[in-house]
Amino acid sequence: MEIVVKTNLKELQKKMQIVQKKVFMKSMSEGINKTAEMVAKANNDKLKQKLNKPMKTSVTAVAVTHYAKPNKYRLSAQIMVKDYASKFLYYIYTGEDEYARREKYPSPTRDGKHLAGVTGNIQKLKSNTKTGGQGTGLLAKIDKTEKNDRAKSRFMGKPKGKGSGVYGIWQRTGRKGRGGLKLLVAFTPFIKHKKLIDFFKLSTKVVKNNLYKEINKQAIKRIQRAMK
Repeated sequence: MEIVVKTNLKELQKKMQIVQKKVFMKSMSEGINKTAEMVAKANNDKLKQKLNKPMKTSVTAVAVTHYAKPNKYRLSAQIMVKDYASKFLYYIYTGEDEYARREKYPSPTRDGKHLAGVTGNIQKLKSNTKTGGQGTGLLAKIDKTEKNDRAKSRFMGKPKGKGSGVYGIWQRTGRKGRGGLKLLVAFTPFIKHKKLIDFFKLSTKVVKNNLYKEINKQAIKRIQRAMK
């Protein structure tokens, strides 16, 4: 997102009663930059609120990438999602379906969500599990053979006989694994996402509520400093 000052600068300067052009330009650029930082913070706070157990890099992904300068041709600031996060945050901002590029996507089911990692990933280890340990994640304890009489043993594939024909990671339940099957991970052709945040709506609201307040605040500071 880019914040651009489209107001007539001469008219605004007259309204704010700032005679010195240098003071005016400095006030404008500093006000824009402060507002840009507010926009970035508002978006990161919203990510922290909406994401389930987010990593630190996820909630610091929105940043000011270009600051305004006290020059009438450079009075703009730019806020962007950092490159490393743009791929996975794209679907959070758009709500579009994510189609598999080559093979089907593995997705934890309701029965398997508690075994996913801290960020919902399918992995052998869960959070707080020591590296090198047995692991308790979705990929732990998967049998190489389809036959097993242990309860809670798992296999990857399609169950034989009646029932679901879904390819995924299944877990046997009951005594000696004869109490039925639970689907922990399903392989699907796409992941259906829900739009969690409206980036532009949130950013525009912050700009409208704060831009001119911040410009005015910076102008008052500079005038008071000059009068001392």
